[in-house]
Amino acid sequence: MKAVVLAAGLGTRFKSDKPKVLHELLGKPMLWYVVNTIRQGGIEDIAIVVGHGAEEVKKTLGEEFAYFHQENPKGGTADAVLSSVDFWRNSEDYLLIINGDSPLVSSDTIKNMQRFLLLVEEYEKVKLAGVILTSVLQDPTGYGRIVKEEGTDRILRIVEEKDATPQERNIREVNGGVYMFYVPYLLEALFKIKPSEATGELYLTDVVDYMVSKGYEIRSFMASDPTEIVGVNTRWELSFAENILRLKLIKYWAQRGVTFHIPETVWIEPDVTLSRNVEIFPNAVLKGKTKLSKGVVIKTGAVVEDSELGEDVVIEPYSCVERSRVEHKAVIGPYAHVRDRTVVGERSEVGNFVEVKRSRLGKRVKAKHLAYIGDAEVGDNVNVGAGVVTANYDGKKKHRTEIGKNAFVGSNSLLIAPIRVGNFAYVAGGSVITKDVPDEALAVERAELRIVEGAGKKKLK
Repeated sequence: MKAVVLAAGLGTRFKSDKPKVLHELLGKPMLWYVVNTIRQGGIEDIAIVVGHGAEEVKKTLGEEFAYFHQENPKGGTADAVLSSVDFWRNSEDYLLIINGDSPLVSSDTIKNMQRFLLLVEEYEKVKLAGVILTSVLQDPTGYGRIVKEEGTDRILRIVEEKDATPQERNIREVNGGVYMFYVPYLLEALFKIKPSEATGELYLTDVVDYMVSKGYEIRSFMASDPTEIVGVNTRWELSFAENILRLKLIKYWAQRGVTFHIPETVWIEPDVTLSRNVEIFPNAVLKGKTKLSKGVVIKTGAVVEDSELGEDVVIEPYSCVERSRVEHKAVIGPYAHVRDRTVVGERSEVGNFVEVKRSRLGKRVKAKHLAYIGDAEVGDNVNVGAGVVTANYDGKKKHRTEIGKNAFVGSNSLLIAPIRVGNFAYVAGGSVITKDVPDEALAVERAELRIVEGAGKKKLK
């Protein structure tokens, strides 16, 4: 089976210069979800029909798809399918047609629709012309109504709301906008239907009318979850769809042993991977290709992006870990910032208002207060005092700082890179270190203290 994704719409209700299908949900373009669903549904041969913002869509999705351009942006859904006719016309199989603004359709639904076609053919000996995804809504306003043969799932026609009679408007089964049509019948129908007299558009719903008139049989397939058929036509609907996707992800991981406290406040993206016994507190944000191992605790307001956390790591409140790795039983925060390919070793502690950038911290390193560690290599068992700064930039280039194992760097010290502090070296608090400190040495660099009796009171007068 092949698939055609209709992604040529103008999306005028979005009030955006960007193509509607590229607006993001949980960090991914809307169209990404549709394509991902198709692939997980077992269909690899995919064409995208583009129009407004075609080059931007191609750049975002890449060259792995076939692209077809709908010349008339107001040509209608059937015209969009015709734009891709060279992609599917010679097939003797079914063709999946789905809108690019339908990110909530599940891969299980795509698989089950395919199974349904096979079962009908095998057990009823009927070659269906098509199957259409439908759902029953409490409020069907705005959707096309499904008119069926009484007591069966055979579709007679799809009536748009504006054309429906009062009786038809009472129908609560609606068109989900996902179609699987038998290609020879679809090809015949597309070249027979006429444009709408009112709009000049060619509609896929007219394909249904034509097939039924020719005696071809089309069945409905009910979505297991009514939210699957929700399209995204406005910014508010985008927010609604994003929230549904987010809660589905949270439910998925909760069923696999992850605890979410107040899950309605947690942001999680689709490429995030979680292990059992992970615990996520309110207002946490998990982004990109983040991977959390067993026993990780992410506390309130913490942000983890494109990072890997080892077993039993704790990210304290309002800390941020970006593009880095934190190893077994390390603790980050609160209010810490670890970024840019940093590695924090086992059982190390990066504490209050400490920033670590593009550095490697060994095992059991302690940097617990108000420090900046940038472009540094810090050995095992090092203590970095409050207010310590590795001055890594000379105005033109970044330089490395190396701190050996078991070294001690006292509070408010400044290490001006490039520099090395040796193993078991001791840097006294308040020192400005501009030269390498040998192993086991003591480094002290301060101005001599002067105390002038009585001068303090005079200054305060």
